[in-house]
Amino acid sequence: MPLYSVEGIVLRTREYGERDRLVTLVDRDGTRRTVLAKGVRRPRSSLAAGVQPYTYSRFLLWKGRSLDGVSQVQVLDAHAGLRGSLEALAAAAYVAELAEAFTHEGAPSPGVFPVLLAVLRGLAAAPADRVAQGLWLRHAELRLLDLAGLGIQLEACQDCGRPLVLPQGRGAGGGPPAPAPGEGALPAGYSAEMGGALCRRCRPGRPAALSLDPATWQVLRLAGRLNPQLAARLRPAPATLARAAEVTQTHLVYHLGRPFRSAGILAILDEAAMPPAGPPAPGASAGR
Repeated sequence: MPLYSVEGIVLRTREYGERDRLVTLVDRDGTRRTVLAKGVRRPRSSLAAGVQPYTYSRFLLWKGRSLDGVSQVQVLDAHAGLRGSLEALAAAAYVAELAEAFTHEGAPSPGVFPVLLAVLRGLAAAPADRVAQGLWLRHAELRLLDLAGLGIQLEACQDCGRPLVLPQGRGAGGGPPAPAPGEGALPAGYSAEMGGALCRRCRPGRPAALSLDPATWQVLRLAGRLNPQLAARLRPAPATLARAAEVTQTHLVYHLGRPFRSAGILAILDEAAMPPAGPPAPGASAGR
């Protein structure tokens, strides 16, 4: 029986028969593979640790007629930190679902594997850091969209073509008046139909566009080139992160034609983590 070796990250598994599992993984050239792990559900199986979801492993596979199978497996990185919080596991599940959507069974998708590995390592390194989690998720979405040729266009208004800039003399928070003519335009909206950002002048002409303030625009730009150092240093406000997520997920659903189940789980966890609303202000009347 011919054998061959691949390194890959497990996206998910599912039961197959009484003792086996089907393992879906992405290898280093971005090829998605579904392989059979025989006997892995038995106690003390030598394969069990290496086929856990989100684990980076080296697989020795045997060639089958219709389905290849796992002969041996060596764990390279279990991303153990993901088990440190429910939120980190949910984030990893979402990234794995994204990776599956942007890969093809038996055909390479170059660039997907390094994005997936970097994001899982980022999530595992800070399982309790909700801000870093949000940034790494936006990074995954933005980079996978770019690799598929569906990237969110952020550098110029997608209507008039003027370059987009931050307010002069300030950070991403806004404040001073718009730049002088010819020096660029302030971002003000995002249109899925147009494929990216809109300037303040063009935004009113696109009533279906989402609001995109300068702070959110800048977070999206930075998230696209995220690394561990930047993830630890960036501290956007929760509302800014939420608006960035709305933009990327709107873009994904528009261009891929379907929502992601794991994104709904993340939304439930985010809602549960929000502090309860305070009591009404003195003098405020109910129903108004």
